[in-house]
Amino acid sequence: MFMPDLRLRRIRLQTERFLPLLLMADDRQAEVEALLRVGTLYGLFVQRRQPVSLTVITDETAAFAANGPRAHLDGGLRGKRVAECRLLVTAPAFRGKGLARQLLMRVCGLLDTDCDAMIVGTGTVPRMDRFYRGCGFAPCFVLPHHFSEAWPAPIWEDGILLDDMQYYARHIGRTGPSPR
Repeated sequence: MFMPDLRLRRIRLQTERFLPLLLMADDRQAEVEALLRVGTLYGLFVQRRQPVSLTVITDETAAFAANGPRAHLDGGLRGKRVAECRLLVTAPAFRGKGLARQLLMRVCGLLDTDCDAMIVGTGTVPRMDRFYRGCGFAPCFVLPHHFSEAWPAPIWEDGILLDDMQYYARHIGRTGPSPR
């Protein structure tokens, strides 16, 4: 979809003003605020003012280092420079127009000299599988029972009770093979 004056911005100041939109991706405000402290907020904006899609990206390189907490996960990411898309949300009036995909692709392009791979975790829902595969991501590992253990209440998406978290990875660096 073509939208005139659609701009990618890295948001450094006053990130809390984007909380209402970010809370549509994860309603746990304390978790979202913690992600904003450690991650980088990027957004697609129309007319330089109106956010249409937002994402929070964190650096997970240390987690996938040889002795890092995620080094044991099977995904071909051990020792790689890894970024993780932690939240991805589009304003309701703009959904279904390819803007989340465009935001994700632009951020991958922006990070291609700093990272080897981008990962994202999501519930095991066919719609999300199609979305991430369509963005060039491939399944790389699963965290069993993540949603049932990490959230205080059950989470339903597309009529499916979420339990396991499926991670996807995409090679974004300028050299080297894609994870799995």
